[in-house]
Amino acid sequence: MANKNPFIISFQMDEITSSGIPFVIEKIAVADDEHELMQAHRHGFYALGICMDGESIHMLDFERIVVQAQDMILIVPGQVHQPLAVHTGNGWLLAFTADFLAGQSVQLPLAATDKVRLPDADFAQVEIIARLIDNENSERSPHYVTVIQHYLSVLITLLQRNMVRDAGKLQPGPALLMRYRELLATHFLQWTKPAQYAGALHISADHLNEVVKQHTGQTASALITDRRILEAKRLLLHAKESVKEIAWYLQFNEVSYFNKFFKQHTGYTPASFREAVREKYLSIPE
Repeated sequence: MANKNPFIISFQMDEITSSGIPFVIEKIAVADDEHELMQAHRHGFYALGICMDGESIHMLDFERIVVQAQDMILIVPGQVHQPLAVHTGNGWLLAFTADFLAGQSVQLPLAATDKVRLPDADFAQVEIIARLIDNENSERSPHYVTVIQHYLSVLITLLQRNMVRDAGKLQPGPALLMRYRELLATHFLQWTKPAQYAGALHISADHLNEVVKQHTGQTASALITDRRILEAKRLLLHAKESVKEIAWYLQFNEVSYFNKFFKQHTGYTPASFREAVREKYLSIPE
């Protein structure tokens, strides 16, 4: 059963696998009459989707995405996902944690990325590799985990080299910045000051800010603000809880301060943002 991580249901890896490794691969075969709308949810792991044929429509955070044949898409941990429509088709779904690929040369993104349309040559490779991974996972021959890790790294690499428009997002920067982003993804609700992250990294707040600004153009504090605003937007769109409850969850002691903070950074009050995005994204046309 999924955990209710306020305020959006969250699925964790240990809930979907009993194999003893943080990895799952499933062959997807969907017919029109099998379609069932699902509620918005998150994953505490990465989910790599490969569409072989057919079409499906998804909400990913604040964007409606149509996934078609030869598309690959990577859903990152914490991203809100809701299938809206699934039509006849086939594909692969691979779920894994960042730890599963620890030690591999591939760098996993911490922020959401767009889907990619693979050229014929890359798509042919992806199809072969997915089948090889599925076979290794089924046969479980000696060293099968290592083989799967290498194959999966190749899939991620093929995805990334086709992300021409978002190439900048794939540059993680120095190890310190990567570690700061990892801590931010985990602790943004509890730690709202750069000094708290600097302490965990055993450096000064000034040094952290210098490194972050050099490689992102933003201050360490601005990245914290961006992450809190992103979470507020996700909850306002997808969660049922009130603005006051969301404010408390995001560690704002006063809803008036949350209103001011949100409007300062988005131009909307939380209530007006919720109304606008729900009308835009959740009203599914006939």
